[in-house]
Amino acid sequence: ATGQTIIDRAMRLIGAVASGESPTAQESADALIALNAMIESWAVDKLLVYAWQTESFTLTPGTGSYSIGSGATFNTTKPIRIEEAYVRESNIDYPIKIVSAPQWAGIADKVTQSNLPEYLYYESGASTGTIQLWAVPNTANALKLVTWVQLAAIASVGTTITLPKGYERALAYNLAIEIAPEFEKEPSKVVMGIAAQSLEFLRRANNRPVMMRPEFMVGGPGYEIESDQ
Repeated sequence: ATGQTIIDRAMRLIGAVASGESPTAQESADALIALNAMIESWAVDKLLVYAWQTESFTLTPGTGSYSIGSGATFNTTKPIRIEEAYVRESNIDYPIKIVSAPQWAGIADKVTQSNLPEYLYYESGASTGTIQLWAVPNTANALKLVTWVQLAAIASVGTTITLPKGYERALAYNLAIEIAPEFEKEPSKVVMGIAAQSLEFLRRANNRPVMMRPEFMVGGPGYEIESDQ
């Protein structure tokens, strides 16, 4: 698909153009803005994230704060969310608990150092994010981050894009609803129904059951009857 084919279909669905007709260059440009805004909004919906990726970064001894994003200390696409994190030392992975802002603020001593950080707090900024680790790493181990893979913005109407199954239909029908007010059109109940159905199919396909973390599966001290210990 291209940005144009998705836009053309969306505009046909609301009757903004007839079959065989094409929107003007300005109409296509306006629709592309709406399409990219919609894609950006989908990025914060976990059930519309079609994949997770694992990236590896080298920690700097004595440094507990790292920027992440294009051109940042961790030079990559700024993640919308970090789903999981762990440190790899001597080919063994040690999970890191991801904490909220109040939990991070509750850590009074933020300068303690260790070879294995236990907590990670992530703050997503406008262009780059910030990762805070406790304890501060004192070894150049590998930090592994499992992040959401989001649909990329479409650079131009002529840009060719490769989409996971089901996404082209969902984009076209939902874009039709998105742009209808701009073109003074009213989407039909059929279009609205298919738009909602297509999103529901994607959410079902992307649903990942919550798995119990290994550290929670390990019980506390056991009890031996014979020794009473």
